[in-house]
Amino acid sequence: MKQFITKIESCPAENVYFREEQIEMNSFSDASEGGVVNVFDDVKYQEFLGFGGAFTESSAYVYSLLSEEDKKKLLELYFDRKKGIGYNFGRTHINSCDFSLDIYCSVEDGDKTLETFNLEREKKYIIPFLKDALEYCDEEIVLFASPWSPPKYMKDNLSEIKGGKVLDEYKSVWAHYYAKYIKAMAQEGIKISAITIQNEPKAKAMWESCIYTPEDEAEFIDKYLISALDEEGLSNIKIMIWDHNKERVYDRAKKILSNERVNKRVWAVAHHWYSGDHFEGLRLVHEQLNKPLVCTEFCGSIKENAATLAEKYGVEICDNLNNFVIASCDWNLLLDQNGGPYHNRTEKTDETLFEDRQVGCYAPILYDTENNKLTVTPIYYYIGHFSKYIRRGAIRVATTKHSRELFTCAFVNPDGQKVCVIVNTSNEQKYAILRYNDGCTGNIMKPHSIITLLF
Repeated sequence: MKQFITKIESCPAENVYFREEQIEMNSFSDASEGGVVNVFDDVKYQEFLGFGGAFTESSAYVYSLLSEEDKKKLLELYFDRKKGIGYNFGRTHINSCDFSLDIYCSVEDGDKTLETFNLEREKKYIIPFLKDALEYCDEEIVLFASPWSPPKYMKDNLSEIKGGKVLDEYKSVWAHYYAKYIKAMAQEGIKISAITIQNEPKAKAMWESCIYTPEDEAEFIDKYLISALDEEGLSNIKIMIWDHNKERVYDRAKKILSNERVNKRVWAVAHHWYSGDHFEGLRLVHEQLNKPLVCTEFCGSIKENAATLAEKYGVEICDNLNNFVIASCDWNLLLDQNGGPYHNRTEKTDETLFEDRQVGCYAPILYDTENNKLTVTPIYYYIGHFSKYIRRGAIRVATTKHSRELFTCAFVNPDGQKVCVIVNTSNEQKYAILRYNDGCTGNIMKPHSIITLLF
């Protein structure tokens, strides 16, 4: 009896997305040597957790502008696995981030007891968006939360922006702030499963930021955060460290985890994509430190070509997965046609400015506020070639390929279905003959295209 492989193809140059066809399995000569992509499912690696994006205030605000019909469409596009791309992982922010409408925190200025803590700001946009997504998704959306900055009174520069550090006298208060946030979100029906200590702890940014050295991060976890979580009955909350770029992921994690108590409590090492490849650093974290890896943020400029950026996403995701990443979180879920809204502040004054960065960011889906139209970008489809088909609990298996212009990864889903994703970054057609158990299935990839093979 003939067997078939399902091929799903996207090629932005031809405006083709998620085109599906059946290919006869083992239809090619098993003597094939050139153009082969091997899948070896006897070689098993990490178990996968999920794909998703960030529920920023900017995303939630733009979501609030949608009609009820478009809200349903957006939720379907992201969180429905059959009609959409099956997101089941996500990020929130503690206090404001640069993709908030303005700078804010959840307590009154100078509050040392956190008695004034509230989520009134989150209840306006973020929580309604989260609740709609949680209700729409047919599986748990695993959520983690990250702070960009403590309230300004807790910092040595008395500002949420331009870096600064947490004052010693407020470190315990700040640690309990995480617990307050997690508990308050739980009261709203939103489960936070994990936290990162600080978004981009090496960045002195013109938006919300806070500096931690490796020693600072280890000390904060050891002396303050562990006890705060334990005291609040939140020992189950997973802790992630670093949450910044890959070039320092190994040495930074190594220093933090040299503290034995911290090492025992830290679940995973988080990273972003903004400083080049450095995928070997991820492998070092896995091999030398024995910690899972989570990609917690990546995005690109709204001025970039969307198809080119989408291909970068495909390459990044392949290389992340092949270097032991267990979960992948894109940045904003939804932005407007300008890649915003966002904010920063001027160097000379404390005035808050809007749309005053060099450029906005892409989100996989954009909303044109002038024409009331959702636009699904190629980025969405490239992420979807992974997220729609690689299920929670899937196990990565080995692949090899014949060309440096092809990027591949493969997984076996919990139901036994095998998933192989291949990205062609070449200007030419490329053979991508699937070779599995000595059988070869013919396949030619278009230039700058992506395929998912299901078998």
